[in-house]
Amino acid sequence: MFGFKYAHVVLLFLITPSVTAHGGIVYIHRVRNSSIDISCESANQEEKPFAFSLKRRLLQSRRVLYLSKDFPPFIDKSDDKDRITVRNELDSHTVHLTISNLEGQDTDVYHCEFHYGDLPYDKNIPGKMEFFIYVENLSHESCNCSSYLPLMYVISGGACLMIVLVFALTMAYCCKCLNRRKPQPVVPVYEDMAGVRPTKGKATRCHTDISKLEEANSSGAPLFSNENHYVN
Repeated sequence: MFGFKYAHVVLLFLITPSVTAHGGIVYIHRVRNSSIDISCESANQEEKPFAFSLKRRLLQSRRVLYLSKDFPPFIDKSDDKDRITVRNELDSHTVHLTISNLEGQDTDVYHCEFHYGDLPYDKNIPGKMEFFIYVENLSHESCNCSSYLPLMYVISGGACLMIVLVFALTMAYCCKCLNRRKPQPVVPVYEDMAGVRPTKGKATRCHTDISKLEEANSSGAPLFSNENHYVN
């Protein structure tokens, strides 16, 4: 099982397909209790957005904050209100954020959305970049690892699929090798050249005739003896 210390490597692998969808990913590594600055820029520079959202996905799928023009930002979780600072530059299609006192549970993929148009027919335009923030928890405090369960399920499923695939390929290769090495029946050289193979019956008959001839010779030996029984 992968240690949580290396979870950021696996996460970076899992989020690679989103590079094409959102233009790119910024990988940021921080330690516990440090801070981070990120800047979100809209991909739409023609219109002026009326609102902005910061969201996170993968480990925790939820909204972090919502910022509307000429209003203070609304931060969804009360624990984050003293940790997140927003510099509003919606007219410039940019929002700057600072997250302080980072914890291990802040590890996730963050993405920005700029809201255009008029409610309820507004449209959401993603920011040019996504941010993969990995917070390394150097202390030995117990952490809430339940958020990592989906990640571990994905890793376990991928490992099982790989094992099944390797096993199937190995069996197919072994069967192919056995078929190639199957021995062929050996034909004697003399019989192959003559084109005739003696049958079992003929061989037995020949052996019987030879035995009868030897018995006949043995029984006829007294008849040809040189001794004359009629001479006194």
